[in-house]
Amino acid sequence: MKICIILLTLQIVITTNIFLVSTSTVKTGAGAGHKLLLVSFDGFRWDYSQRTPDLEAFKYLRENGVVAEYMKPVFPSQTSPNHFSIATGLYTESHGVVHNCNYNISDGPPISSFYSALAVNEWWDNGGEPIWITAVNQGLRSGGYLFPGSFANISGVSATKKILETFATPSEESDWMKRIDETMEWFTKDGLDMIALYFEQPDVESHDKGPDSEVIAEIMMPLLNRTILYLLKKVEEYNLIDDLNIIITSDHGFTAIDTSVKGDDAISIARYVNQSYVDFQFSYGPLGLVEPIPGTAKYVKNKLQEGNQNMKVYLKEELPERFHYKNNDRITSIVILAEPGYDVYPIFPLFHINAGDHGYDNDLQDMRTSYFSIGPSFKKNYTVAGFENVHIYPLMCHLLGLAPAPNNGSLDVLLPTLRSKSGGNVCSNLFIVFASTLIGIVSRSI
Repeated sequence: MKICIILLTLQIVITTNIFLVSTSTVKTGAGAGHKLLLVSFDGFRWDYSQRTPDLEAFKYLRENGVVAEYMKPVFPSQTSPNHFSIATGLYTESHGVVHNCNYNISDGPPISSFYSALAVNEWWDNGGEPIWITAVNQGLRSGGYLFPGSFANISGVSATKKILETFATPSEESDWMKRIDETMEWFTKDGLDMIALYFEQPDVESHDKGPDSEVIAEIMMPLLNRTILYLLKKVEEYNLIDDLNIIITSDHGFTAIDTSVKGDDAISIARYVNQSYVDFQFSYGPLGLVEPIPGTAKYVKNKLQEGNQNMKVYLKEELPERFHYKNNDRITSIVILAEPGYDVYPIFPLFHINAGDHGYDNDLQDMRTSYFSIGPSFKKNYTVAGFENVHIYPLMCHLLGLAPAPNNGSLDVLLPTLRSKSGGNVCSNLFIVFASTLIGIVSRSI
C-alpha cells in the first residue's frame, strides 16, 4: 500500500497552477464506482422543507441519508452561474458563466433570456469542465436532462445523452414523472453512469408568489415530496438501490421583494447618469451591469451611487474578493447590487415584476439553498455543516472514481458524509482524495 501511494504521488507533476495527472496505474472511469444522479430543484431555499417537516420524503432523506444545514451559492446567486459551479466546482469568474443571460459587452444589451442562453454553446464552453464531461473524458457515459449547461459541447465533448430546455417547461406532475422515468431508462437501458436532472420549481412560484407565500408550504413542498417519493420508488423498481447514489440540491434561495417601494425609492439606473456616458447597461433582478465609455468609470460609478442608496455600486476592481466575480472579461467595469428586497430596473415600470427574487449577495441567509444525499456510499441520519456548492464537484468525482479537473472545491468538506467504503479500489480512492485536495488548493488561484 505504501509503495502504491508513493508511486501515485510521483505521478503528479506540478506546473505553475496546473496538475498533470497520469492515470496509467489508477483505476478511474468505467467500473470504478456506483452510478450517480444529481438532482436540482431550482430555488429550493434552505428552509423550505422545514416548513413541512412531516412530509415523508424529507423525513426519509434525513433518516437514511445526509442533510446539510444549508448550502451557500456562488455570486451572483442566479440559476445558470450556480448550476455550473455545482457541475464544475469553479467559482463564477473561473467558469465564465457570469449571468443567466448571454451577452457581449461590445454588442450592447443582450436580447437573450435564461432559456435562450441555454442553447448558446460559447456561453458555457469557457474553460470549466462539468462533471458530465469529466465522466465522458474518462470512459463513462453521462446524461443531462434539462440541467443548465448540460447541452453544451465543452472543448468538443458532450454528454452521452442530453435534453435541452428551450422554454418554460410545464410544472405538471405527469411531466416530472416522465423525466424520472426517462432518467431511469437512461441508467438501465442506455447504460449511463451519471445523470444531471433539473426541475424548475419551486423557483417559478417563489418569483410569482414570494418565498413567504402559503403556496410554498401547501403546494410546492408537497409536489417536491411526491416527486422524490416517486424517484425513490423507481430506483427500487429498476433495481438500482445498491448501485445508485443520489444528490438532491439546488442553485439558490429567495428573498421577498418589498412591493411597497415606489417612486424615487425604486431603483431606476438610467435616470441617475446621462446615458451618453454608457456603452452597455443591463439590469436583471438585483444585479446591474454597466460599461461606461472609456475614461469615465469613476464618474459614472459616483453618479449611480448618488442616485439611489438602496443599492451598492462597485468598480469591478472594488468587488469583494469573496464574490469571486472580478477576474473575467465578461464582467463589466461597474457592477450594481441592490439591497435585499429591491430589484434593479433601467426605469422602474411603476409595478414590481416579482414578489420574490434572488441574485443578491451570496452571504445572505435567504440566498442559502438545500442539500440532501442518499445511496450506498452515504452515511445515514447524518447532518453536515453548511458549505459552498463548489465542493460538490470533487465529491461527485470521488463517487464515480474520476480524477477531477482543476476546481475551487475540496473533497475534504464532504468526505465525512461518506461511509468508509464508497468508490473504486482502495489505491485509486486514496490517489483521488490526495489529488483532489492538492488540485483544490492550487486551483483557488484560478
